[in-house]
Amino acid sequence: MTMKEPSYYISNKLTPPKAFFDWCFSQIPIFKWSNKNETILSSNRKNCPIFEQKLRKNSRLTFFEKLRVFGIILVTSKRIEIQSYAFWSSVEEGKEKIEFELVNFEQFAEGKHVKVTRHNNKYWFGLTAIHGGLNGGPYSTIEFFSNNWEEKIRSISELKYLEMSHLDFREIGNMYKYRTEIEFLQKIKARRLAKEVMYPVTHYANGSTRKTVDMRTINARWLKENKPFFKNSDKGFMEFELARRVKQRRGKVVHGIEEYLDYRDINKIPEGVGIVRFQNWVIKNKVDFSFYLDYLNLMRDLNIAIDSENIIMPKNLVKAHDNAVKLLYQMKHEIEEQKYKARFEKIKSFEKVIDDYAFVVPKLASELIKEGKALSHCVGGSSYVKQHIEGKSTIIFIRDKNNIEKSFYTLEYKNGHIVQLRGKHNCAPPEKVKKAADKWVKSLNIKVKELQSA
Repeated sequence: MTMKEPSYYISNKLTPPKAFFDWCFSQIPIFKWSNKNETILSSNRKNCPIFEQKLRKNSRLTFFEKLRVFGIILVTSKRIEIQSYAFWSSVEEGKEKIEFELVNFEQFAEGKHVKVTRHNNKYWFGLTAIHGGLNGGPYSTIEFFSNNWEEKIRSISELKYLEMSHLDFREIGNMYKYRTEIEFLQKIKARRLAKEVMYPVTHYANGSTRKTVDMRTINARWLKENKPFFKNSDKGFMEFELARRVKQRRGKVVHGIEEYLDYRDINKIPEGVGIVRFQNWVIKNKVDFSFYLDYLNLMRDLNIAIDSENIIMPKNLVKAHDNAVKLLYQMKHEIEEQKYKARFEKIKSFEKVIDDYAFVVPKLASELIKEGKALSHCVGGSSYVKQHIEGKSTIIFIRDKNNIEKSFYTLEYKNGHIVQLRGKHNCAPPEKVKKAADKWVKSLNIKVKELQSA
């Protein structure tokens, strides 16, 4: 069946009762200004909040009050509709002005889920976020009219054959799309999987979410094939997939592994170990699998073959991980120092003694890290070290010429200019240091020009 034009669905939508619009208007306040001689009332509407203020010469009687979004869910035996109306309330010279229109529309009927929105005075397919809110979605700040829609969905709609433990308007779409699968699972008493298909997203206390079922896998054929596994049980999708993937590895699920692994982790386990033995190791050592994956990545970075049990299942994972981090750091450090040798040869002539100060070129890249720690500033950060090694900028240490080993000030030189000159805790240098640094730059730039003209 072909999709009709968006305007068709709006023209043929269900009609909300008058009580809905009465309720919408009752949520919008009226304003009252008064003094001893005069009272101004923005509207004569009844049964709504009244904001009272003193009437003064400078009282503001023209302003935009607020945008509000109200919704209603309408249910018949053949349709479910979610209608959202935006109300714009303003006051002009003490008299209210309220405009409203249907801005978002969802319809569940004839096996289709249709979404229509109003934008630029025309209806289009899709939904629009009306304004901010926590999630910024089309329903982030909406208020819904109470019309017993939940009971109507359970008793007269196309979803009436489903057993629903709870009902949220945001879940209607999923229930409608998979109503046949849910009904089948409820009939065979596959209790847990039925709930997972009905409510496919788990919400955690920290605000994160996780899908508990992959609906790309579940269809009528899949359900019939796996009916014996789920019938009269509390087995869920993850449990099924975990068992299936462990079986592909020629093993069986060890009781308790569900606390540490889910089915998506099985393919990430190295091949050089028995899957049952690996599960027992995980349970015994209470392994955090994301930490374990980080350990495996470290092994790959170090070019260590992951093909033996002592590498795949170290006796002490934390210690093995930490040792790998240290080894990798040492390797990278050696590579950086090797790269820096050539760079140092190019800039070692930048060293000079000017007035009371020695301008020192770091002999090793690691000296930048020590400098940053000694002076509690950011020059020891990885970005500064990288740019200095690659020649994108140059870091110079300024020292007292009589105490050349002690960190004093740090200078960043780039494109013939001083970019930064800072001391401990990023403090600015005294005038004497600034003048010496300016002389250093001037002498350096003269030398560069001489080399270019030679």
